[in-house]
Parts: sequence; structure tokens; C-alpha cells
Amino acid sequence: MAQFLQLSDLHVVEEGALASSVLDTRRTLTAVIDRLLEMKAALDPLDALLVSGDISDDGSADSYAFARAELERLDMPIYVVPGNHDAREPFRAAFANLDATPPSGLIDWATTIGDTLVVGLDTLVEGQGGGRLREDSLDLLRNALDTAGQGPVVIMLHHPPIKTGIRFMDAIGLENAEALEAELADTRCDITLIAGHVHGIHHGLLGHHRVATAPSVCSGFALDRRASATVGFLTGPTGCAVIDTAPGGIWSAVPLDPSDGPFPF
Repeated sequence: MAQFLQLSDLHVVEEGALASSVLDTRRTLTAVIDRLLEMKAALDPLDALLVSGDISDDGSADSYAFARAELERLDMPIYVVPGNHDAREPFRAAFANLDATPPSGLIDWATTIGDTLVVGLDTLVEGQGGGRLREDSLDLLRNALDTAGQGPVVIMLHHPPIKTGIRFMDAIGLENAEALEAELADTRCDITLIAGHVHGIHHGLLGHHRVATAPSVCSGFALDRRASATVGFLTGPTGCAVIDTAPGGIWSAVPLDPSDGPFPF
């Protein structure tokens, strides 16, 4: 088994800037890391940190350097995939010395942590909000699964392969989710697909495999299925997730908003 902390959608910007002209994402990330360090005893043991994209909001080298320094405060192995706000080469440069970051091409990787195969897939199409899986990514996934054995599998990508009902986000989702579903159709491994992008907690199925999306570290999107729904974000709720791949293991959301509790019974 293995246990992971999942962070997503940090949207860090250059020093002195605000994401979407509103969010001080640098200050927020520092506060989140402080809070997670306070919670460490409650969350441990954790084997690795999985970050499911949109680490930067502006693709700047400064934003990645700041994010990397903050993430390293958690003192655990870091595994990352890019999101639609990321810029692939500055992203790669910032995380180049991580074991799973390839030196060129798409930022796809596969590694084994404990008895769990973890696969990161690059869905970034630079210049657009929506994502796509290329054949090279699917080939890497196929080859990794061929050697996975019977242990659990976690597949991390930024764009979720399910619809949420948030129309403006579904419009910039994973455009070829059916290709991923076809790749996994005959796989009987215990697979959990994790994603970000939609700044909220959504659960679904891709074929017979479960999918979970993590809340954002910095903002949220309202679930409003109306065609007239406002296109925009909320400053909360924010959070992260903990994943346990033991038999009967769970994906658990962890709220990161300020709390006055818990109060003992």
C-alpha cells in the first residue's frame, strides 16, 4: 500500500502580482503549507506528494521557484504533472531534478511507490484551456500497466476524464477522454484516476474505474448546471486530498479553510 497527499491548482504568480487580479496565491500557498505542517501528525504516514497541475498561473520562472520552495517544506518526495495554466519548459526546469521528470518531450512518467504504480500523464496543450492525451502518453500508460502486476494503480492528470456539470469547465475539459477509457477498458487492476482543474470535489467513473478530482489550494467553482451560470470563481472552499491505496483504501478530501474546531464531544 501507499499513502499520498494530493495538492492541485496552486496558481502561483510572480512576486507582487495577483492571480486573476484578485487572489494572492503566494500568500495562500504559504498559509496552506503552514497548515499542512500543523496537521502532519494527523495525516501521517504519507509516502509522497502528488501535485496535479496548474502549479503556476502565469508560467513564470519566479512562480515555479516559489512554489517548489514551498512544496519542499513538506519534506516528502514530490511528483508533478502540468495543467493548462502551466508552461511546459519553465515547469520542467523547476522540477528537472525530480526522479520522475523527463528531460524532454511530454512530462509523462511512471514510478512505483510501495506496492502502488503511480503514472503521471501530461494533458497540457499550450495556448488553450482544454487538455488532450497524446499517443505517446497512452503508450507510456500501456507499457506501465503491462508490468504493473496485481498491485493498486494511481493515474494522475490535470484535466479530469469526467464531466462535472460546470459548463464552462466541461467546455475546456479532456477532449479525448474516450481514448483513455478505451486504454483502460480491459484492465482489471485496482485503478484510481485523480485530477484537478475543476477546483472542487467530484467523483465519477471512467468505464469501471473510479475518478476523483481534488479541491484547489486557492479557489473554488460553484456547481451550477444552468446555461446562464456565471463564469467565474469563488475564494473557497479550498483544500487538498489524502489517498490510501491499501485494500479498501479511500480518497479523502481535506478542507484547508480556517476552522474554530474540532470541539471534543
